[in-house]
Amino acid sequence: MTDIFKHIIHAPQLIITWTMFFGFGLVFYVAYIVKNRIQFSIIDLYKHCVPFDVLREKSFHTDLKIYFIGKLTDGFIVAPAVLLTALCCEKYSSMLHLAFPAFNTIEFNVFYAGICTILMFLVAEFSDYLCHYVEHKVPFLWELHKVHHSAQMLNPLTSKRGHPVSMALEAIVRGLLTAIPGGLFMFLFGLSVVEATSLSWVASKIFVLLTLDPLKHSHLPISLGIFDKILISPHMHQIHHSKVQDHWDKNFGTNLSIFDWALGTAYKPSRGEISVFGIAGLKDETLMKYNSLYGSYVDPVMKSYKKIRKFLGGKLGLTGRSAS
Repeated sequence: MTDIFKHIIHAPQLIITWTMFFGFGLVFYVAYIVKNRIQFSIIDLYKHCVPFDVLREKSFHTDLKIYFIGKLTDGFIVAPAVLLTALCCEKYSSMLHLAFPAFNTIEFNVFYAGICTILMFLVAEFSDYLCHYVEHKVPFLWELHKVHHSAQMLNPLTSKRGHPVSMALEAIVRGLLTAIPGGLFMFLFGLSVVEATSLSWVASKIFVLLTLDPLKHSHLPISLGIFDKILISPHMHQIHHSKVQDHWDKNFGTNLSIFDWALGTAYKPSRGEISVFGIAGLKDETLMKYNSLYGSYVDPVMKSYKKIRKFLGGKLGLTGRSAS
C-alpha cells in the first residue's frame, strides 16, 4: 500500500487528473445504467464523461489553447515570484540570526517536518483564499479574473484558464506570505531555501487527491459530505463558477474550506443543486468574446486599465475622458 501511495504522489499531474476524471465518470455512468436498467454502451459512457462536442465547443477550445500556451509561459511568469520568495526567506532568516545570535539550530526530524509542512500549507491556502477573494471584490482585478469564470463548460483544463497577470500577482502574494514561515524554518532548523519552501508540495499533492481536485472543474457534482466543512469539494467549487445569484462570491478556497466557513463565504450546495456556468450579467455574445486569444489576454488588460484610470480619476478629482 505504501508503494502504491508513493507512486501516486510522484505520478505526473496530467495522469492523475484524467484518470480521476474518467474514473469517476465511469462510476457515475455505471450507477446511472444500473438505476435505469439500461445496457452499457461505450458511446454513452463517453457522452456521460464529456457532455459536449469537443470539435465545436469554443469554450473547450479556449481552455485547450490557454493550457498549451501556459505550458510554454507559466515558468517565466512565476519566476520573479520564486526569486522574490527566496530573497525574502533569506532576509527573514538573517534578521532572526541577528536578533538571536546565540541560538542553536534544532535537529529537523519527522515530527518537525510534519508541523512545518502543515503550517506552510495553511499559509499557502490562506494566500490563495485572500487573492481569490480580492480578485472578486476589486474591479480592475475582477476584469482579469473574469477570464477564468468565462468558461461556459467546465472540464479539467478549465483549472488553467486564467490571465497571466493574475497568475503573476497571485504567485507574488503567495511567495511573500509563505516566505515568513519559510524564513523561520531556515532559522530554526538550518534548512535551505529550497527545503523550506517546498515543504507544502507533498501536502498539496495529497490534498489534490483528498479533495478530488480534477473534478472541481467538471459537470460531476460530487460532495465530500461532512468533510465539506474542512475541504472544498468538487460541487462546492462548481457553485463558485455558477452565475445563479445565490452562488455569487462563494467558496473561494482552493483545497480547504475552513477560511470560507470562518469568514462567511462558504456555501454547501444541496444534493442535485444546479450550477449555471458563466458570468452573471453578461450576454452570451459578450461571453463568447472571451473565447478568443485577444478576448482572453489583451481585452481584460485594457478593461482593467480603464478601471484603474477611473478609480484614480475619481480620487484625484479628474473629470471627462481622462477619468473614463
